[in-house]
Amino acid sequence: MKKLSVVKLDHQGCEVTRYPGEVLLHTEEKIVLETHFMGEDIDIGGIVLHVGVSFHESFYFRRWYNIFEIYEGDTDKIKGWYCNVSYPVEMKGEEVYYRDLALDLLVFPDGKQVVLDEDEFEDLQIPEADKDKAMAALRELQEKFKKEGTA
Repeated sequence: MKKLSVVKLDHQGCEVTRYPGEVLLHTEEKIVLETHFMGEDIDIGGIVLHVGVSFHESFYFRRWYNIFEIYEGDTDKIKGWYCNVSYPVEMKGEEVYYRDLALDLLVFPDGKQVVLDEDEFEDLQIPEADKDKAMAALRELQEKFKKEGTA
């Protein structure tokens, strides 16, 4: 599989982190990568990430979000979905860039949804039009998971 780097940027475009991924799918609409959690254990709203957790990360070229499907290790057991509201993804060479807008949606396998970091999002210094697009993206994600139950 082709390897790429994912580069997470803050809302101003400054690099926050980068990590490796392998391409699972690449279309005109999106790119899907498999990645693995490599940090110290962390609880993200009730889902614990630890070394061995894997992700299928879907980045969209025209949508204002990305969706990380979280798996327990190399099994098919889904722990949940972590959705980042962000500017549409950009690819430059062997790197996938996304500008995070702080606002997140966490979805559990039972369908429960939790919106995270709303106050942090409200404090961002971005144009109102971008805030409106971000809120529309959050509503789209909420509806998507309500209708489909999964991504």
